[in-house]
Amino acid sequence: MTDRDQNLIALFAQAEQQFDDDAFVAGVMSQIDRERRRTLLVWVALTLFIVACIAAFAAPVIAAVSMATQLLPVSLVDVQADWFRQLVSPINSVAAAVALAVLGIVRFFRKVFR
Repeated sequence: MTDRDQNLIALFAQAEQQFDDDAFVAGVMSQIDRERRRTLLVWVALTLFIVACIAAFAAPVIAAVSMATQLLPVSLVDVQADWFRQLVSPINSVAAAVALAVLGIVRFFRKVFR
């Protein structure tokens, strides 16, 4: 017989040994409990980190949004006729220029990278 056959016989002999079911179940349950505690700790740490980031960046974000809401409706070209100003107001604003720029950039990247 070769060493491989001896190893195979040892593996089969080991498989025929009595298996302690209660110890196996207890070991698996302790690993599950350990993983559950670790997962809970990671979620708590991640939540605290996100809350800290929100607290740190809340004031600058609110200021930026406030400036954007004041800047976006500004007309690009001053139109004298009231009816014409209302007609072109959706495309005669900073918001429309920003939207067109973003759409152009997206289209460019889709064309280049597809």
